[in-house]
Amino acid sequence: MSSSHSSARSKAEPRISDYGDCALYLSYGGNGYDAEVNDAVLSLAARLRESGQWDDVVSGYDSLVATFNPLTMNLKQAKEHLETELSQKPKAITSIKSRIIDVPVYYGGEHGLDMDTIKKSSGLSEAEIIELHSAKIYRVAMMGFVPGFTFLSSAPEALHHPRRQSPRLSVPSGSIGIAGWQTGIYGLSSPGGWQIIGRTPLKIFDADRKNTFLWEAGDSLRFVPQSGPYPDQDLSEGAGS
Repeated sequence: MSSSHSSARSKAEPRISDYGDCALYLSYGGNGYDAEVNDAVLSLAARLRESGQWDDVVSGYDSLVATFNPLTMNLKQAKEHLETELSQKPKAITSIKSRIIDVPVYYGGEHGLDMDTIKKSSGLSEAEIIELHSAKIYRVAMMGFVPGFTFLSSAPEALHHPRRQSPRLSVPSGSIGIAGWQTGIYGLSSPGGWQIIGRTPLKIFDADRKNTFLWEAGDSLRFVPQSGPYPDQDLSEGAGS
């Protein structure tokens, strides 16, 4: 996938289409991460939620799906409402979310099973990869495909690498990986094909916790390299506050 950041794409008009009988799909199209487009999507999603007119709003990198109750709003009215909100000046993303959350990461070794793969493709040492990967602050661009899986803004270009040809049957929760231009975090133990370079002991998803998810789309994460033994206990308390 390409990580295009072209102004043409940023200024493109989003397309709205039906998504079944009681949902609409809005997409800017394109591949890769574009900060301006993601800002627009998150801002629009926040306004739709605040309006109280929609049952659910799920945002992605450059798209969203909004569902509505067909007993209170028909498809034509839903489109008109979405177009009206779309025409409004977007909120500054900082007014939606301004949290920067520190994420402890144990890079390499048993927690970074694909570190050697990234070393070979990038030509960098492990220390250089860790320094590069942890040097920037990442936007939480979207959440999915399993509870807590965190899709972030693009990784440094030198670290870009395709997914594994053979996905693992189980990747531990908290694992941090690279797939193409993307970097992300596994919220639960699940099958997966991302190149794993580290792991965080933070528990991103906990159904029994007051705040089920430790962070959400619009937040920012800063990876903090750790040394020593991997902790046995959950270190999530206070991490997302």
